[in-house]
Amino acid sequence: MYRNIAQDIIKSIITEEYQTKLPTEKVLMERFDASRNTIRKAIDVVFRHGLLRRVQGSGNFIIKQPQNNTVLNLSIGFDQAAMVAGGPLVSKVVTFDKLKADAALAKRGNIEVGTELYRVIRLRYLKDTLYSLEESYFPRTVVPFLSEDSVHHSIFAFLREAYGVVGSTTENYVHQVRLNAERAKLVGAPTGDKTMCLDGINYLTNGTVFNFSSTFFVYDDLELYYHTENIDLQE
Repeated sequence: MYRNIAQDIIKSIITEEYQTKLPTEKVLMERFDASRNTIRKAIDVVFRHGLLRRVQGSGNFIIKQPQNNTVLNLSIGFDQAAMVAGGPLVSKVVTFDKLKADAALAKRGNIEVGTELYRVIRLRYLKDTLYSLEESYFPRTVVPFLSEDSVHHSIFAFLREAYGVVGSTTENYVHQVRLNAERAKLVGAPTGDKTMCLDGINYLTNGTVFNFSSTFFVYDDLELYYHTENIDLQE
């Protein structure tokens, strides 16, 4: 329940219903008919998404997101970051099929060779401008079915609603790569052009991989924003 509340709060922040700070815990408890513990867990999720700054004794203040198409907030994910930039992202599906992981895919996704996967390759557009090329894989042991409709929209939202699949941890690696001929053709760039790539692996709480992907960003002058929480190791 707290994750659904967190998503509602995030939406309220993105749409600027909450502009300066969150309402008090008591107000949120009444709004969502939830316990204080549930509200606190939801706020923790929103905080980890890089949308809040906690001030002891004063409350949870909204971190203003850059209103700029070229800034990608890795803390809240591509789709929600695009909403901040005036999205949403619109998808054009290039490939939607099933295959078994070869050695290269198994290494990329931290899975066993031969694991049956859903593969989704899609171009994503922001305000009619090509934003990224996304190659995603979903082990069918965790995701037995993906619908045609889901791959044209938010796949993670579909997984959350259909299977209750919610990621626990994510490993991200940002690096520059040169486009091979196939990818270059899809994005309309010369073969060998450099682009920023984000490789990600998403895990469930039990450590099982439910998704891994490579996203190649082709949006001009893209910048990265990331929120971290400092921890005093001496405590």
